[in-house]
Amino acid sequence: MSNNNVINEYYEIIKTKIKQSRFDSALESINKLLYNFPKNELGYYYKGVCELAKGQYETAIRSYETAISLNPIASKAYFNIGICYYQIDKYDNALINIGKALIIFSKQKDLDSKQRCLDALKIIQTERKK
Repeated sequence: MSNNNVINEYYEIIKTKIKQSRFDSALESINKLLYNFPKNELGYYYKGVCELAKGQYETAIRSYETAISLNPIASKAYFNIGICYYQIDKYDNALINIGKALIIFSKQKDLDSKQRCLDALKIIQTERKK
């Protein structure tokens, strides 16, 4: 079995566990994936997803930053970093990261994600003014 097939199997298992809100179990699978494939951007992204869901915002930020270091146009990672910063009331950092996601989504012509960024930016700016 090729490495790509093994990695894709991990992704399917991880995504299923995340959909079922089995974040600890998903993290176990992610850690196995990253042990075997330490430069796997999506592994770090999914790790961040689980940590964000568990309210571990600082840890999630680090996981997303690692994903970005492996893929500088990891638009969803930027967006989720923004969400993490929003959750810990660091609105300027939230705006910066969601703004980066917006630029990337715009270049990728992903209109739904672009709109999601615009909506999030509006909410964060409103919160920031309070």
